[in-house]
Amino acid sequence: MRKDKFKVVDLFCGVGGFSYGFEKTQDFEVILGADIWNIALKTFEKNHKKTTLLNKDLTLIDEGYWKSLKNKVDVIIAGPPCQGFSMSGQRNVNDQRNSLFKEVVKITKIIEPKYVVIENVVGLLSMSDSDGHDIKGLIKEEFNKIGYKLEYKVLNAADYGVPQQRKRVIFMISKNYPLTYPKAKYSSTNYVTVGDALGNIPVSGSEYLSPTSQYQKLMSGSKHIYNHEPIQHNELIVKRMSCVPQGGNWQNIPLELGQGGGTHSNNYRRLDSTKPSITIKHATKSMLIHPFVNRTPTVREVARLQSFDDNFEFLGNKSDQHQQLANAVPPLLGLAIAQEISKNLKNGVV
Repeated sequence: MRKDKFKVVDLFCGVGGFSYGFEKTQDFEVILGADIWNIALKTFEKNHKKTTLLNKDLTLIDEGYWKSLKNKVDVIIAGPPCQGFSMSGQRNVNDQRNSLFKEVVKITKIIEPKYVVIENVVGLLSMSDSDGHDIKGLIKEEFNKIGYKLEYKVLNAADYGVPQQRKRVIFMISKNYPLTYPKAKYSSTNYVTVGDALGNIPVSGSEYLSPTSQYQKLMSGSKHIYNHEPIQHNELIVKRMSCVPQGGNWQNIPLELGQGGGTHSNNYRRLDSTKPSITIKHATKSMLIHPFVNRTPTVREVARLQSFDDNFEFLGNKSDQHQQLANAVPPLLGLAIAQEISKNLKNGVV
């Protein structure tokens, strides 16, 4: 049996949802998290006390730093900024963030890990750069140049026990190990639902109720509820929300109340307690509505929908915390990917 853990570096780590999933396997140790998002790194540090943090633009880091990690890292995980690819954004081909995957390639070439995993929004698959080159093709080409094979697949977090329909493209990259993906554990017949996720979180209060679902038991930890301060909306917003049934949205709001200034299908969307959540973005900016009360979900409620357990604490103001969650990889999705990679690493090369 392997005594030491596989070593992981998390690039563009945010709060470390991907890292949290890898660590849940007990087979991986995340030795480094890198990002330039200050408040997210503070949240990362709060919840990953043994991980070294690097708060610096990856494009400005000397190659000598990475050379010190050569052959000491088994896996690089990375979630480069996705704003340039998002279907809900401007999809600007000139967005400089679209090329940050090249930093992952550069670091991979130096460190030579056994695996690289890149997570991003599905919109990346239909994007081109300013010269008209297909982004996914460029990513594959760049890794092929340094001797790595690459496959990609769209995974839905709900298939792995996350109470949320969240599709993301996962690039699996390696020189010598199988490029395989975790098999789905759930389907539309048994998805974890919003009700399963939130059932033991009181509408207000500081302690959890007794868990009534397997998912609630899985998430349980601290008895004290962190990050559970409901927003006090003004009377007009409450009136608008009161008109929206579960699964409904801004279209259910009478014209005389105004419709919230947005026409996206998920604006003023009330969560359906019998289904997984819609894809979580910034819950308060999109005016996501709690399934049973007329307010947006608290940070803790969104954390449950993202599969962060009750021990995970978010720092910063409420808006910061909601943005951290919107950008995060759901830990249970990270866990499923980590388990697949762990199995392959233990079985050896192709």
